[in-house]
Amino acid sequence: MSSRRRVISSSSNKKRKKAPEIHLPPFLKPGAAVEISSDESGFRGSWYLGKLVTTVPSDSSTTTRCEVEYTTLFFDKEGRKRLKEVVDVAQLRPPVPEVAEREKRRDVKVGEEVDAFYSDGWWEGTVTEVLGDGRFSVYFRASKEQIRFRRDELRFHREWVNGVWKPPVEEMEEEEEEEEEEDDTEEEEDLLSLVDPESAREIAKQMFSNGTIVEVSSDEEGFKGSWFAAKVVEHIDEDKYLVEYRDLREENGIEPLKEEADFLHIRPPPPSEEDIIDFAVGDKIDAFYNDAWWVGDVIESMKDGSVGIHFRSGEKMRFGRQGLRLHKDWINGTWQLPVKRGETKRAATKVPLRPKKAKAIDKENLSVGNQVEVSSVEEGFEDSWFLAKLIEYIGTDKCLVEYEKLKAEDGKEPLREEVNVYQIRPRPPEMVMVHPFEKLDEVDALYNDGWWVGVVKKVLAESSYLVHFPNTNEVLKFHVSQLRLHQEWIDGKWVASSKTQTV
Repeated sequence: MSSRRRVISSSSNKKRKKAPEIHLPPFLKPGAAVEISSDESGFRGSWYLGKLVTTVPSDSSTTTRCEVEYTTLFFDKEGRKRLKEVVDVAQLRPPVPEVAEREKRRDVKVGEEVDAFYSDGWWEGTVTEVLGDGRFSVYFRASKEQIRFRRDELRFHREWVNGVWKPPVEEMEEEEEEEEEEDDTEEEEDLLSLVDPESAREIAKQMFSNGTIVEVSSDEEGFKGSWFAAKVVEHIDEDKYLVEYRDLREENGIEPLKEEADFLHIRPPPPSEEDIIDFAVGDKIDAFYNDAWWVGDVIESMKDGSVGIHFRSGEKMRFGRQGLRLHKDWINGTWQLPVKRGETKRAATKVPLRPKKAKAIDKENLSVGNQVEVSSVEEGFEDSWFLAKLIEYIGTDKCLVEYEKLKAEDGKEPLREEVNVYQIRPRPPEMVMVHPFEKLDEVDALYNDGWWVGVVKKVLAESSYLVHFPNTNEVLKFHVSQLRLHQEWIDGKWVASSKTQTV
């Protein structure tokens, strides 16, 4: 997909030394999709999807370095700013092509070399066991670990050697691609037939006043099917509005880009889902990429929430759970869900412009006066839980809590705070560890008066561990007495690892 950022070229009359000519493999062009390997300890044998940004000057005449942008790794917690890094050309290869359906259905046997999708990347391993429930045990030589995977989380291992894949990749059947193109064209025609221009014009007048936050689409080549965040500056005439984009800049690279758009290319932002959605193959979704939301179809769905997406441009990319949303169409003032690929017919669902009603309060487990744990929605405090007492319910979706360790501004009285009901849960039951913690175990660590969710990074001597906190990217040392195995409160039940037993 194209990048919508505008670039202004500059010229200079000063003579410059000619930069040494850089020879790159044919598949390496700015913007090209790539898979990136790592030479860091603990990450060898892994490949992450990304794209080539540019080449980088190198002190060595024998080494060429490139800047890349990862698709599934991010700088920020919100998953909107993708991680960029400088790597050697030798660490890059094109993405493994989409394989034919018959290869996807091929049996996986013990001893076969595979790539397993794990923690947002593909990891090289060997199948050691075929289990009866459609799962496979895979051993990773680099880390000396064995982990179970579903069939859709595996692909047959291939090497990129001298510009070709070994073993070769069977090309997708032409019929599969032709069917996808026909489906997209028919769907677009169906949507256009549903739009009533007069109704849409009147709705736009009522909704899109100056300062309104909107999304704007484009019919430009390379941008069809994308929606950019913007705000309305003013209503120009009967059909047009002046909008200011949130993430796009004028040619000077400083001022937000302003542009005229007609009412048929403007809509309000879609309502956000209250619950986390597990996307399934065939779902139509939007993926945030290159400053816009792009519509695509899910062609792979992984256990960790990541999905493979096929875009209208023909590109196929893999995304983590962040930066994805269920696709919705704005038709005559209502939000409608699309028909899943493969379904013959499904009634359109209208989605209200305000959030759904909160779930019923679980007063059996969360009674007034009970000890609870409270999560925070403040930046920097995500995935933390603080001990408190439930004081009272406020309305249908809020409650007042009194923290056990946190103090009010006077430093004496316990802090009281009004929070959403979904931010509280009962205290987890005490657990006895049947086995010691191991690398990659998900744990809660007692730190700064709260329990923080992290992952064991390294097992140390004297019952101590290094714990990595993904949200802050910090690694801290804890004694086993400061750790508990992470548990989730799901539908009124605690879900924990089989490594524990309830006291």
